[in-house]
Amino acid sequence: MFKKFSPKEDVSSSTSLKSSVQRNIRNNLLEQLPLLTKPAYREGKALEPAPAEPAPVAAPEPVAAPEPEEDEGKGKKGGKGKGGGGGKKGGKGKGGKKDKEEEAEPAAAEDEGEALLIDEIWPKKEALGLTKCHDRISIYTVNQVPLFFNHFDGPFVPTLRLLHRYPDLLPHVRVDRGAIKFLLAGANMMAPGFLSAGGYLPDGLEKDAIVAIHAEGKEHATGIGKMTMSSDEIRKTGKGIAVEVICWIGDDLWKVHTIGL
Repeated sequence: MFKKFSPKEDVSSSTSLKSSVQRNIRNNLLEQLPLLTKPAYREGKALEPAPAEPAPVAAPEPVAAPEPEEDEGKGKKGGKGKGGGGGKKGGKGKGGKKDKEEEAEPAAAEDEGEALLIDEIWPKKEALGLTKCHDRISIYTVNQVPLFFNHFDGPFVPTLRLLHRYPDLLPHVRVDRGAIKFLLAGANMMAPGFLSAGGYLPDGLEKDAIVAIHAEGKEHATGIGKMTMSSDEIRKTGKGIAVEVICWIGDDLWKVHTIGL
């Protein structure tokens, strides 16, 4: 798809999408890429399990009811003078404001903790840009950085650079060492490369599923492709094209760091 791609020659238009269109795309992304629905990482979230311990909850028991009653009693015995008035003002004074501030801080922390992974990749305040290219290819950007693309009305596909940041966005398959040079040339992947000792093909993958193509001995995905057969069919036939390669390390999209608006 991006074997011969030039932003100067192949881009037809770039625009910032309307809010309603952005919401629709966001919903489709959440549906197609389940990892995006997971909570985004926050440093404060590591401390969340601590309050669940039962011991701290039992600590308030020593606080007996008579103590505040005695204070109130003293306030009343003191008459209606300055002592009583001071007590009331203390309740409505700075102490009350501090309580409200303390209540507001946990609420803000909870809101931050509820942020999803998609909000980390595509913040809600940032507009989504659309760059239309020849052959009905659409590239979706945030601050000009390509994040996803699709062909015509096909599924949304993360760019390889985004996939390297979030490896579990797509299911993994792996080809053996012998297929690496062909993958880096943009060739489609054949079934034997996944069924050999160095390959890996998980169960349950359906035809047309978008997958991350890993290579034996490599840490990150080397390419992204679309299944031409299901996992079961690939194992039964043992030959033919198993994955149609969409993009790979070194293709012309990989070389594009920013594009569009």
